[in-house]
Amino acid sequence: MPTIANTNLTLMDHARRLDPNGKIARIAEMMNEVNEILSDLVFIEGNTTTGHKSTIRTGLPTVAWRQINRGVQPSKSQTKQQLFTAGIIEGLGRVDEELVNIAVDKAAFRLSENAPFIEAISQTMATTFFYGNVETNPERFTGLSAYYSSTTAASGENVILGGSADTDNTSIWLVVWGENTIHAFYPRGTKAGIEHEDLGKQLVNDDQTPAGQFRAYIDQYKTRLGLAVRDWRYAVRICNLEVSALATAGDTSDVSANLIKLMIQALNKVPTLNVGRVAWYCNKTVKTALDIKAYNKSNVNLTIDSLENGKPITRFFGIPIRRCDKILNTESLVS
Repeated sequence: MPTIANTNLTLMDHARRLDPNGKIARIAEMMNEVNEILSDLVFIEGNTTTGHKSTIRTGLPTVAWRQINRGVQPSKSQTKQQLFTAGIIEGLGRVDEELVNIAVDKAAFRLSENAPFIEAISQTMATTFFYGNVETNPERFTGLSAYYSSTTAASGENVILGGSADTDNTSIWLVVWGENTIHAFYPRGTKAGIEHEDLGKQLVNDDQTPAGQFRAYIDQYKTRLGLAVRDWRYAVRICNLEVSALATAGDTSDVSANLIKLMIQALNKVPTLNVGRVAWYCNKTVKTALDIKAYNKSNVNLTIDSLENGKPITRFFGIPIRRCDKILNTESLVS
């Protein structure tokens, strides 16, 4: 699998640098467990306090064959400036002080009780990575689908239609994450990942009517992040995959899309795989179909092995296939 220089850090890499043995690293691990996209996603610090201004290359310079005693016309690459905005996701966890008082490891107990907040933040991040759009939800950031929603746009070159004409559709994504391709960012002066603040014991209301009160430990969890698509050539969307047809994968009457053919086409849309961390992303419906196809020994480039953290992982041409259930089975048709 293509790799990337150590200067391009994932969320887990940032957490280990900030807190090699403490809570920040554990929170990052918990996020990775429920959001596999974070295993590959490259994070950098943005250059503004609310986002990241980047130069996007929109065209290559003109070159020419030169003859002796004849010159060539000067040229330059075509670029434009774009500001990518960041959003803030926040949650407040609370744990009854009586439960904390009887715990042996109070900090670990509070962290375990607040795990649902960490998972909710991680899943919200995953949804926004694919479907966020500041045009409709300005408090969020713009995700991948907004850039790959039409075959007639410039980035439409990297949109592959899966053949469905129905309403139950999903997508497979191929992404090359890197500082010069596509990456996440956190605003200047903040930190990558989830920030945790212990707000101590406070008097809170219960969920009864009329409300009663009790003292609880309050923990604030917050993350600030955005997504920068610097070069659209380094992501490919295989869309219009009919979900109901995928259920027949591996049957004698298999009417599902030819996922192997489509994924090979996607690989050949990307200029090179050697400039970043590369991964496929799909939901459990597509992942199930691919796993079934992997057991067909004729699909030699679709494999299941246990070479990543001792866990089984499906790969296509050596590239890991990550499961992300925030990719919908109800996507609109792309044309």
